[in-house]
Amino acid sequence: MARKSEITLRLFQPGDEIAVGNVLTQAYDTPAEARLVQSLRDCGAMEVELLAYDDEKTVGYIGFSRHEAPRNWFSLMPLAVLPYRRNIGVGADLIRYGLDYVRRAGADAVTVVGDGRYYQRFGFTYRAAQNLTTPYSIERTLLYPIAPGSAFSDATLVYPEAFATVD
Repeated sequence: MARKSEITLRLFQPGDEIAVGNVLTQAYDTPAEARLVQSLRDCGAMEVELLAYDDEKTVGYIGFSRHEAPRNWFSLMPLAVLPYRRNIGVGADLIRYGLDYVRRAGADAVTVVGDGRYYQRFGFTYRAAQNLTTPYSIERTLLYPIAPGSAFSDATLVYPEAFATVD
């Protein structure tokens, strides 16, 4: 089994599109997430993208896009790690470093739709998201508040149009 110490993180760069698409397709067994990420990139909604790689091969990815509303809120979507590199902390590192980057990019809060058992250990909470209106399942929506007052906001989440086109 490969060790975590062999993993390096870096920001997305032009030319990484194919590697990111490969990771997303292999991690999710469908090209839908890869198409979504490319659509978000094409419309300028992708704010932060990080890659994890070992020996020049991309093995993990995380993306954060801007919500259309509320202003300065970001969405974590997607997180992907190749199956053979899971359970060694690659996803956790991508989330921790990604949250640091979005804080520096001016995010007031970050939402995620996913498994709360996983995301709660990074500071995402269901409770802080309880007053949100979202087109997705509120039972699976968590919030990582950054700016004062962002927790418990009575806000409607508006995702970029690219989300509506995903299968």
